Amino acid sequence: MSNDSLAELYFIAAMMVLILIICAAAVYFFFKTYYKEKRAAELAKQRRKEATEAESQKKAD
Repeated sequence: MSNDSLAELYFIAAMMVLILIICAAAVYFFFKTYYKEKRAAELAKQRRKEATEAESQKKAD
């Protein structure tokens, strides 16, 4: 195998590895953001529920 062919194969392999690393990082940050937003939504829902319960207790008193 000539040096040119070998160099081309190394280049293609390096680009494939680079693409896999970039994709893995993108997936990691996507799920990190997803779970952060999911947690924030649950906290907001819990706060709304607590506020509603407090309002209903004020009206009952």
